[in-house]
Amino acid sequence: MARRNPTPAAVAQPLAPRRSVSGGMDWAARTRGSMASSKRYTRFVTVMKRVLLIAALALLAAVLAYAMQPRRQERMALSFQKLGLVNNDLAMVKPRLTGLDTEGNPYVVTAETAIQEAKNTRRARLIGVDADLTEKKQGTWLNVTAPSGLLDADAHRLMLQGPVAGYSDNGYEVHTMAADVDLKNGIVRGRRMIVGQGPMGTMRADKFALYRDKRLVFLYGNVHMTVLPSQKPKKSKKP
Repeated sequence: MARRNPTPAAVAQPLAPRRSVSGGMDWAARTRGSMASSKRYTRFVTVMKRVLLIAALALLAAVLAYAMQPRRQERMALSFQKLGLVNNDLAMVKPRLTGLDTEGNPYVVTAETAIQEAKNTRRARLIGVDADLTEKKQGTWLNVTAPSGLLDADAHRLMLQGPVAGYSDNGYEVHTMAADVDLKNGIVRGRRMIVGQGPMGTMRADKFALYRDKRLVFLYGNVHMTVLPSQKPKKSKKP
């Protein structure tokens, strides 16, 4: 009796890549995938640009503020509203410098902008300067304003360029073209001609020194003064 051959078993064959009607690969799927990946990468690059820009500005702000801090942190503190650009130089907008002098008396220096020097990071050029020096015990104060100045954080000095105007609590007012403010000791000095007025009259001299604690103005060189007679208040009559 003849033997029959067994039915051959089915063998799984790997699926061939999908081909187009023309017999080539299906490039449409690959194109869609590449476009999606490209869009994701573009979004990633855009986001990273913004993140890196913000991080760079924050780092520059931290470096700028740290550089301007004096070595004795308890004596002076610097803050500012924001960072900006002035003639393509990084600048602090609305800086505010607060500190204490050798006697513990407070002072405050504000400006419209502060631009750090390239050669010395602890010096800054100020625009629109306003400085207040106060004596706590007696409540005396000096106020000095100028369109520009140079701040030396290490020396606690403020070198102003005029026209400079100075005012004191006891009624004195002086004007000059340059002044050097000693923030440590509450003294304003000038080597340029000064004109001013006060309760005693008017004054003019080649140099001057104005002391907050002593409430005195010292004049030097070609001094001219006009002293007004003191006027005592009249006593009120009893009804």
